[in-house]
Amino acid sequence: MKRVALCVLNSKYIHSSLAPWCLYTAAKESCGNGYSFSVVEGTINENPDIVFERIMAEKPSFVTFTCYIWNIKQTLSLCRKIKETDESITVILGGPEVAYNQASVLKENAFIDYIFSGEGEAILPEFLNGKSETTEGVSYIKGGKVHVSYRKENEKADYPSPYCGEYFDSLKGRIAYIESSRGCPFSCAFCLSGRCGKVRFFPVERVKKEILSLASCGAKTVKFVDRTFNCNLERASEFLSFIKENYGKRIPDDVCFHFEIAAHIADEKFLSLVASMPSGSVQFEAGIQSFNPETLKAIGRNDNTEKICENIKKLVSFGNCHIHVDLIAGLPQEDFSSFVDGFNRAYSLGADMLQLGFLKILHGSPMGEEREKYPCVYSAEPPYEVISTPWISEKELDILRKTENELERLSNSGRFKRTLDYVFDRAEITPFELFYSLALFLEGKGEKGSIPLDKYTCLLYDFLSSLDGVEEKKLRDIMLYDRIETNNSGVIPARLKVIDPELKNASERVNALYPLEKGINRTVAILYTEGKIIWCDYKEKDRVSGRYRVESIPLNIIEP
Repeated sequence: MKRVALCVLNSKYIHSSLAPWCLYTAAKESCGNGYSFSVVEGTINENPDIVFERIMAEKPSFVTFTCYIWNIKQTLSLCRKIKETDESITVILGGPEVAYNQASVLKENAFIDYIFSGEGEAILPEFLNGKSETTEGVSYIKGGKVHVSYRKENEKADYPSPYCGEYFDSLKGRIAYIESSRGCPFSCAFCLSGRCGKVRFFPVERVKKEILSLASCGAKTVKFVDRTFNCNLERASEFLSFIKENYGKRIPDDVCFHFEIAAHIADEKFLSLVASMPSGSVQFEAGIQSFNPETLKAIGRNDNTEKICENIKKLVSFGNCHIHVDLIAGLPQEDFSSFVDGFNRAYSLGADMLQLGFLKILHGSPMGEEREKYPCVYSAEPPYEVISTPWISEKELDILRKTENELERLSNSGRFKRTLDYVFDRAEITPFELFYSLALFLEGKGEKGSIPLDKYTCLLYDFLSSLDGVEEKKLRDIMLYDRIETNNSGVIPARLKVIDPELKNASERVNALYPLEKGINRTVAILYTEGKIIWCDYKEKDRVSGRYRVESIPLNIIEP
């Protein structure tokens, strides 16, 4: 019996991968008794020798790897070692990172035997069942000649479900992934999804069954990998309604479903349904990418940015779901000033997270293949990130990277929401100016890379207190509130700590009025500018904000 090891390196342990399990169930169903299959998952941060040992322990005749920009280096290194250890093993690559540059990958890596381009569920069984090199979608080198083939997608998404018993045994509480469709209705120049054919939908009842299975398997987050979940609003609404009806019943009430949507096509019916979803049951990611009309035209998007803003603000206003929006720096026709304007506009929408990404030039994307139409300089090594364009310089992109770093720590972390709201209300400074100025301030203090949270909080206090319009005492109180609401350590950073004998009395008052539950930690503090005692019992976080509940009483309350 020939053994087939279906392998993938994930970016983090918390992530799982659907691809090898799709291959697993499809091959097991279609191949005869002459084969046995196993899935080997690892991460790019693991010791590669340990991953290698796990693969070789399967005693494989065939090894497949699913390749992405984040794992291709480590994957090729593993493949080289596998082939050097046992040259009889057939090494096969697939996935978006190799599907459109087969010739170069094969020429540069002699230890790779084959590359699959297209849907592996169709290619692998046919390859193993005897057709091998004649299978459509299989590329290879023979007699010094490169043979390149790409297999078109099946008209229907009717492959076997990847959710077998072995899959659930392997998941162990990690993020689970599900797809209700394949393909994308859009053809963005920087993306590969538009090349995967028209949108094809999996049967509704199959998806519902899989939703229930994944929700009950121990995973706390279930991510739909559909490129545009709401491209068919009726189907999308049916799935949301199904989740709503079963939430707290057949679906545990601590599971959250994640969806990527096109905000501009959401209608009132869809939005009303979202507003009625149980708090924390769903979260949405909406890609804006740019507000520049010329940029949107250049990358093949015809989005109504006014509608995008209107709908994102509505989603945020519901308060029952986490909202994530994206911008991409380095797109064509977008100069520094235009991007900064778009950044400030995106930030003003109030989303829980604003992701500032940087353009990657992917193999097979229009931007990767039409270089004259989309001129730019980008890294030759994965992840092929943009270095400069005719519209934005390397120095300007470096400014954006510094800004992005502080955006992540200060805003996207969710730890300083009240602080930011206060500063933007009082200081005449734009979001972009704030994050970039903070980056320069930290550089001036000799801080590079990661900073311990308590030290970062103190440095942040020093920076924010220097801004015109910001009152130091008020800033201290608000930052303290943020700290207590988001951190259950009970430790107060030095800049926020006030030595006051009254604090002991305040704690005694709170404990007398509101006895502490056994096994629960409590932090008590005084807000001097508001004349309040605040305290937090660290029991449960809010499902959407990730914050604990803070209570308060007047500072001069009479003891009982």
